[in-house]
Amino acid sequence: MAFALDAKLGEIIRSTSELLIGQMRLTWWRDILTKDPAERPAGEPLLELLSPVEAAGQNPEPLIRMIEGWEMLLEDFPWEDRQFANYAESRGEGLFGFSAGDQYRLNDQQKLAAQSWTFWDFARHCSDEGMREEAFARCCELHGKWQAVTFDRSGRPLSILCQIVARDVRKGELNANIYTPSVAGRIIWHGLTGR
Repeated sequence: MAFALDAKLGEIIRSTSELLIGQMRLTWWRDILTKDPAERPAGEPLLELLSPVEAAGQNPEPLIRMIEGWEMLLEDFPWEDRQFANYAESRGEGLFGFSAGDQYRLNDQQKLAAQSWTFWDFARHCSDEGMREEAFARCCELHGKWQAVTFDRSGRPLSILCQIVARDVRKGELNANIYTPSVAGRIIWHGLTGR
């Protein structure tokens, strides 16, 4: 659910040509997630995915934080340190926090891993060369602080993301194709064994 919403928010940003329209679309999602599930509109597939998760006791608050991170991308480049930090903390910790479960509290290492992944993902999709280089540099810097991060079995998808980030950091460059057979093999093995 969190990854599907993250992708949806990314599509909103990519397709936004007018700042106000983009802000309105992100605000719609934030407002909808703050409503009681019974008051939400029917027919939105992502909301239908969220309903059973909420019914099981999961709080959507991390998703709202994730939206706040995406809203940062509506601000002009280049960014200051504060903007980079707010983006990574909101989007990364929101996505990882919701994915790990409402009762699950991310520890400091996991928060750093979430932020590092966010910078990595930003760098992979940003068309501004200076911002792309800065984001990857921040990703690498944070990676040095969380190399031993671990997740329990339910957090295996997050662990897989961390493995992909670590691979690019070790190489010192963003891999243009993360879907090669060798990468896929490592991901499958890690997904099955945790190693």
